[in-house]
Amino acid sequence: MSGSEFLIDCIVAIIIVFFILAILSILIHLLTKILPEKLTNDDSVLYAAMTSHINRIYPQSKITKIEELK
Repeated sequence: MSGSEFLIDCIVAIIIVFFILAILSILIHLLTKILPEKLTNDDSVLYAAMTSHINRIYPQSKITKIEELK
């Protein structure tokens, strides 16, 4: 195999890899449009993490209200 044949083989392999990646990205895009993420308003895990963090910093504190600032 000469140098030019090897170079052509490498270029073809790179083109094939990019083609496969493009097909996979289109497939992932279509799947995320067809099957969107289910959004929930259950933030209990977030509240538990915030409470444990605040209790670690201020051991005598008690969380009474958590609200989102907009």
